[in-house]
Parts: sequence; C-alpha cells; structure tokens
Amino acid sequence: MKLLDLLKISSFESTWPLRKPLRIGFASLLGCIAGFLILLMCAGPAGLTRAAEEQYVRRSAPKLLTFDELVQLEKVDEPGEQLAARLDQLLHTPFISNEAYFSGAKPSRPSSEAVGPFIRATMWNIERGIEFDGIRTALADPDKFGEYIEEKKDPKSKPLTPDALAVVKSQLDILKPTDLFILDEVDNGVTRTDYRDVARELAQALKMNYAYGVEFLEIDPLNLGLEQVKMDDKTAQADIQKSFEPDKSRYLGMHGTAVLSRYPIRKATIHSLPVCYDWFLSEKKEISKLESSKRMGANLAFMERIAREVRRGGRMTVIVELAVPESPTGAVTVVAPHLETKCKPECRRKQMAEVLGWIKAETNPVILAGDFNTSGSDTSPTSVSKVITNRLKDPDKWATSAIKWSTGAPTILLTPVNMMRNKNDPTGFDVPLLSRKKEAKMFGDLNDFHFDDGHTFDFRGEDVRSADGRGGTLSDSNQRASKGFRYTFALARTYGGLVGEYKLDWFFVKGYATDSSKLGGSYKFAPHFARTLQEVNNAPDDSLSDHFPITVDVPLTEPPLKVDHP
Repeated sequence: MKLLDLLKISSFESTWPLRKPLRIGFASLLGCIAGFLILLMCAGPAGLTRAAEEQYVRRSAPKLLTFDELVQLEKVDEPGEQLAARLDQLLHTPFISNEAYFSGAKPSRPSSEAVGPFIRATMWNIERGIEFDGIRTALADPDKFGEYIEEKKDPKSKPLTPDALAVVKSQLDILKPTDLFILDEVDNGVTRTDYRDVARELAQALKMNYAYGVEFLEIDPLNLGLEQVKMDDKTAQADIQKSFEPDKSRYLGMHGTAVLSRYPIRKATIHSLPVCYDWFLSEKKEISKLESSKRMGANLAFMERIAREVRRGGRMTVIVELAVPESPTGAVTVVAPHLETKCKPECRRKQMAEVLGWIKAETNPVILAGDFNTSGSDTSPTSVSKVITNRLKDPDKWATSAIKWSTGAPTILLTPVNMMRNKNDPTGFDVPLLSRKKEAKMFGDLNDFHFDDGHTFDFRGEDVRSADGRGGTLSDSNQRASKGFRYTFALARTYGGLVGEYKLDWFFVKGYATDSSKLGGSYKFAPHFARTLQEVNNAPDDSLSDHFPITVDVPLTEPPLKVDHP
C-alpha cells in the first residue's frame, strides 16, 4: 500500500476495524521519517557532530561594569540595589570560550612508556600577567625563549651557564605538551598589564578553550586616578602619577582565576569562599589612618598608599567540567581555589572545608589546584619591590628606589617573615614550640576526605611515580626536595640577602584510589611525576612571576608501570 493511501485511511472517519492500528503504525512511521530527515540534515559537511557540539557554549560572558560604575563602587560602602546586582552577576558569572574547540583544536594527549597517554596539568600563579610577553613565549613559542632571555638581559648580569640553559630547555619541554593550565592572579583590563585580557590572549596563543572567573575588581583610588601621588622628588612624582593614570575607555579592573584547556569545556561555575579578610572595608580603613597621620614624609606616605589594595569581591573557586572521552564518566572536574593570604591558617582551613563540601558528590576524576597561600602566617610574604611591581605600569625604574624610600614604612614591607625550612613541608603534625606546622590541619582534612563515591585524593607518594625517584607524602602530585617540598615562592632578596622560601601552590588529584595512602589498586587518573619549574621562571633577569609553575601527569588509562607492593 502506498504512503498516500495510508494517509487517507488514517484520516478517514469510519468504524473500519483497522483504523486504530493504522493510526498507531502511521504515527510511528512519521516519527521514523522525521528522525531520518533530521539525521540527514545533521549529516552534512559537518558530519553527525553538530548535535554533540550544541552542548558546548561557544562564547559567553557577563555584562561588564563601566568606569563610572567602578568609581561609584569605590566611593560608597553600600552600592545601590541595581549596581550591587550587576556587581554580584560579574563576580559569579564565568567567562567561557570554546572557540578553540570550534576551530578544530584537539588535546596534545602526550604519552610515555611509564604512564601511557596522560593529561599534563600545569598550575601557575602568574602575578597578574605583568611579564606577559615572557609567559606567552615560554608557553606558546618556547623555541624563542632564549631570544627573549637575551632581549631582557641586563648588561651587568652574568649569562646563564650551559648547564643552566639545559635545565631551562628541559623545563620548557615539560611545559610544551600541557593540555590544562590553572592560572591564578590573571588580569583583564588593568593599567599595570596594559589592559590585556590575559586569559583570552594566552588561550588564543595556545589554541585553548578557557573559563575565567573574576575574583576582585581593582578599585583603589590610585588605580582609578582619583588620588594624587605625593613624592619628595617632584620628577618621580610626575612620572609615577602618569604610570597610575588609567585609560577610562579600557579600564575594567578585573583580576581573577583562569582555566585553559584543549579539552572542551562543558560548564563552569564560580563559588565564593568564606571571607577571611575584607579587601574593601579593611583596606579603606588604612586610607583613613593614613589621612589622619602627620608623622611621615611624602615618600613614606606613598609607600603606605602603594601597599594598600582597595578591592571589591573576595576569594573564590572556579569549578570547570571538561569533556574527556577516556574518563569513565566522560568528564574531568577541575577545581581552582585561591585561598586568602591575609588571615591565619585556621581560616584557610575553613575555606578549604567549603571547597570540599562543594565537590563531595563529584563522580568524575578531580584535579584540584591553586595558590593556597600556605605560609603558616597571617601576613603576605612580600617585599617592597614586589608591591611596586604589582601596582605600577612601569615598575622597573622605581623598584630599586622604593627600597631606599621604605625606611619606616609599614611592617608588612620591612619585617622579614618566618624563614624556617618547615614552611616547605606544612604536612604532618603541628607540635607547638617544637615543630610549628600551622597549615597541617588543612592537609589532614584533605588526606581524610572521601568523596561520596568512596574515592579519595591521592597521597601515596611512591618513589617510582615521583620526580627524580624522590617519594614521600604527596610527592606524586607535588615535587619533593631533599627536605620537604620544592618551594614555589621566594621572597625577594631585599633584606641583606635573606630569603623566605614557601610552598604555596599545590595539586591534589582524585583518581580511583579508595585509600589516600595505601599502595596498590588503580592508578588510572592518579597523579604522577609532579615537577616544580623554578629555573624556567627565573631564567630572565626579571623573573616571569613571583611563583613558579608546577606540573603533574594524570594517566588516561591504567599506567603500564607495574610495581609489586608488599
């Protein structure tokens, strides 16, 4: 029977006994035909992938604030309802771009004899992106990094030895196959970084997708050009004032965390952490103290102003789900917290507990990484030169002079912080008066933590799965040194050669271990061969950041490496 006849029968109003069955059959037939036509439409030049692609956002972003709105946020403690809502939306809506995926970019998916195919993840606090050209060259064009070092070389400084250059090259080779970057302290539209959208420009250079979350809006009166610089040296005063002067048409003031990936991004969310320090009201109080003070000269008053950072926003965590076909769930979850520096370790522990609560139900493999600020202290480990660098657009000329101006300046700039070596190993037990490890309780929480599916973060730290064969707690996800861990942050040498060394940046990986420390079992998606790349960061005379990049390899299948465990 022809289709036309079936159509007639199905619409014929009669008591014919076949009418009902034919109606059912016809509806099914129409469904098959419609499905087939849709399939044909989707199977054009793009193949049958168009429907799958619809699950990925090509590009999305929150509505930005105007310069006048930023000024208003600086001037009033409580913004109006409309402005408060716009601020809240900006702080809780991620920028997402899968442009690289839609342009055909694919993961490098490196492989080795020991691990098999793996994801190489790199975490790096890039200090705003101030040394953007060097960072981009190291990551996206490493063959030209030697030229970059030479271009930035101070004629008075010693050239790198052949051995040192060889180490730098080996570390560039480690960075090259990275398919996942977690970046802290990333600027967008700030004067000091030439108004760059740092995350987007790095993602474009690396042919990566990205998600970006705004942590703070930089609305200090100096940044907004609302406050005049006062210096003893009037030439310096004019020069520095010019360095602060913003381009109102380009100033966005955003500072935050970015996740860059060659795997497509399924979704991204931003979660606010418990407040351990109020970067708006507390810093505004410092302005009041300064304005009422008559005890200091213009240079010292300037140093106090430049040490202050008035910001809106707060510490947060970006959580990103990546589409990874090799995962049993089809995805990997990336968790990128940035914990507070201006607080005691107890509050950082509280912030991490909140993070663990958000991800407890995760069934995907998890890569948790970020700057945890585990200094064991309630102040930033910082220096005069670092403060200058973080605030001025053209800092090189004034960093050295600032040290001379700073005599009598705020304690945070002048007092050497605790430099005990155990700062590089905050894990273990905190024994008052004997071995202070004030961050130890947070690491204990991470060690004891179980996801709802029964899996844990991997603390196993086997020699054979650790860089240089140096095992120990967490060594497979964070490189160890002869004592403790390789540090990831160094206080600038501005105190008679003294230097504070800290392990502030960390990786924690959830694979398929059900006991955080027990050897054996599954090593699929377990961390391997973590490294701290201090030498490549410090190769140029002006280091790329005050933090060093750290890497870890996460196997996509059960690793070929076999070890007999007792």
